[in-house]
Amino acid sequence: MNAPYPARTERERLAALDAYGILDTPTERAFDDIVALVGQLLDAPIVAVNLLAEERQWFKSEIGLGTREMPLDDSICKFALLQQGRMIVPDTRLDARFAANPLVTGGPGLRFYAGELLTTPEGLVLGTLCVLDTAPRPAGLTALQETVLATLAQQVMSLIELHKALRDQQTLVAQQHLIQDELRRERDHCKRLFEGMDEGFVLLDQDFRLLQINTEALRHERRSAEELLGLTHWEAWPGSENLFSAQQYRHAMAQGVPVNFEQEYILADGRSYWLDIRAMPAEGGLAVFYRDITERKETEAALLASQRHALETAGQAERERQRLDALLQAAPVGITVADAGGALVQVNAENRKIWGEHPMSTGVAGYAEWKGWWADGSERNGQPLGEQDWAMAQALAGAPSPRQVVEIEPFGQPGVRRIMLNSGAPIRNDAGEITGAVVAQMDITDRVKAEEALRQADQKKDEFLAMLAHELRNPLAPITSAAAILSGHAVDANMVRRTSAIIARQARHMTGLIDDLLDVSRVTRGRVDLSTTELDIKDVIADAIEQVRPLVEKHQHRLLVQLAPAPAIVLGDRKRLVQVMTNLLSNAAKYTPNGGAIEVLLETDGEGLLITVRDNGIGMTPELIADAFELFSQGKRGLDRSQGGLGIGLALVKSLLMLHGGSIDVESAGPDRGSSFRVRLPVTARGAARTPGTAAPAGSPPSPGLRIAIVDDNEDAAATLSMFLQAFGHEVTIAHSARQALAGLPAFAPDVCLLDIGLPEMDGFELARALRAAPATRGAVLIAITGYAQERDRQEARAAGFDELFAKPVDLGALNTLLTQVAQHRH
Repeated sequence: MNAPYPARTERERLAALDAYGILDTPTERAFDDIVALVGQLLDAPIVAVNLLAEERQWFKSEIGLGTREMPLDDSICKFALLQQGRMIVPDTRLDARFAANPLVTGGPGLRFYAGELLTTPEGLVLGTLCVLDTAPRPAGLTALQETVLATLAQQVMSLIELHKALRDQQTLVAQQHLIQDELRRERDHCKRLFEGMDEGFVLLDQDFRLLQINTEALRHERRSAEELLGLTHWEAWPGSENLFSAQQYRHAMAQGVPVNFEQEYILADGRSYWLDIRAMPAEGGLAVFYRDITERKETEAALLASQRHALETAGQAERERQRLDALLQAAPVGITVADAGGALVQVNAENRKIWGEHPMSTGVAGYAEWKGWWADGSERNGQPLGEQDWAMAQALAGAPSPRQVVEIEPFGQPGVRRIMLNSGAPIRNDAGEITGAVVAQMDITDRVKAEEALRQADQKKDEFLAMLAHELRNPLAPITSAAAILSGHAVDANMVRRTSAIIARQARHMTGLIDDLLDVSRVTRGRVDLSTTELDIKDVIADAIEQVRPLVEKHQHRLLVQLAPAPAIVLGDRKRLVQVMTNLLSNAAKYTPNGGAIEVLLETDGEGLLITVRDNGIGMTPELIADAFELFSQGKRGLDRSQGGLGIGLALVKSLLMLHGGSIDVESAGPDRGSSFRVRLPVTARGAARTPGTAAPAGSPPSPGLRIAIVDDNEDAAATLSMFLQAFGHEVTIAHSARQALAGLPAFAPDVCLLDIGLPEMDGFELARALRAAPATRGAVLIAITGYAQERDRQEARAAGFDELFAKPVDLGALNTLLTQVAQHRH
């Protein structure tokens, strides 16, 4: 928590709190009575006397909370210290300081708060007397309720002062007793004064057996010393072994230290008395001295009652005026008070902050000077307020609690608009006559803007989900049709090849969409690891052009490439930089009409590399430019969505460039006037050999004879993979669960096991460990099949015993290559 005062003053405040010695003390009826009285007078379900320590908020007394302390970070009362005065929060959910507080959002669901400071005579704040409710109170507290709260807070502070005074007195008495104890250590002197002492004295041995007892100690006894001597303390006074005094005696005996405490005793006949007890080690046992302080306790209670009465009757009028002034000035909302005729008689600092230096209207007619428009979304939304429409005028007319949402223009700030929530209430005398009114004004401009931003974000989410569904349905349609064709009876080999090619092409398209989504997820969560090396950016541009060339040729675009002659060496991840340039070139091709032009320009300057991708396509509006690099941002599309895409490419480009220390921006003269994307990347001063990408060699069919087990709960996926492997001469068995695999694979003795990670009951990692433990499958090559193929997934797979991991959909060529290597090794 931020300190409520400067650091030095906060240290003084905490030191003062420690000096009062009130923290972690037992409950006291005097405090409980005040809390109960406040709850009754203010009709509040929750009332507490709380003290704000360094890391916690501790309650001396409370009703409705059910706890004695809570973390200071959850405290509402700490903000009262920041105000240096009474704090009233009519509705915590409307106050930015408390809207996310766990006591507001969760149990007990606090909605209203009023707190009066507990201040020492030196002006240091120890805590508050606070009132809370689970329902908001828009009108706050009445003047009488505020007076009651302030007066009883003063009474609480007086009790705390008395507590300190008594504590200080006890300290002095303890010091005096220690001096007396030192004197009584002389055995001869103790014997001479033993019977003449005005204190009770009992000498106990190490077993707590009574060795001596004087006359004063027998004052409350009806037995003689002879009847008591020789008995243990617990035998002499049955039940005393469970009292606080017994704990203190045992502590003094065990630790060899003196103790001093007070104890109330209740006799069997109903009599009770208080003793001030001192016990100290003596001759292997304990010497116990005690004095009857019943009269002092009664005097203290009488003094406390007298002080309470004095505090309740002294100086109420002046303090009430001062508290009202402080409340108005410290309130975080604008407050205006008017008399019965509507003349403004008092405004607070927040009101001036909202409205500027406004005139102090002398009547309701003067409200015509105030500029405001309805902003409540009703039919009158946007219409100006008349002088009788303002909440103050309505309250003066007798409306019980007028509330309104309006847009205002502060005085002296032309063009500035704020959205306000105004709440008013009439002020009535004892006869019920309206003698004035008060209006509270809260600036909710930021909240309204935030709600609009959330609405737009929700709309953008819905649009993206609809777009994603559309994009995923596009490849599903030809895949479904191809599957229907293949299921027919009259299908020749040529048609099988054509439909297989369609399925493969559309599956690659769907894989690309999913990869784009995963890339965005990895980048935005900071889970991308770059494999950086020195490379020539011209090679990156060449690779990207090669990837998008089919799209460029399809639309008959003119592609102009101008590259600086010198090597342009950067430190980066070749795959990711090619992905960046491919996205930019694909965008240019998608949004440029047939026959249009695309230009790629590479330049170097003092700041690094500048790559420009320019087209003469459909262009961009200023609104689209502003959101171009936001997730799911796209220009307006027709229902055919002929350009395709998920609206994540440019967001991914920007994130990848930032990981490389680069940046990107875009310009467009407007719709149908083309776009220009500029990429900046830092260059490295060191030359290095270029690292062009190399294509993986195509796998050749493995030698026949491998026994391969497939474990996958997706029956179609297992069946199609089985058919593929059988076509290359492998012997294949399928299990659809880990339990089925563990039962059947030992007898099959597989050379290779292809295990789906997402199995029910027992996942692929657990199954791999079990297969490694079984003798018949211990030597098999284990290959993980998963939809998650990040580095941490590979590490987890290796730790579980897997030899390799393939991401879904499986690259069948790479799988063939691996199986070829396994077959060559085993044969």
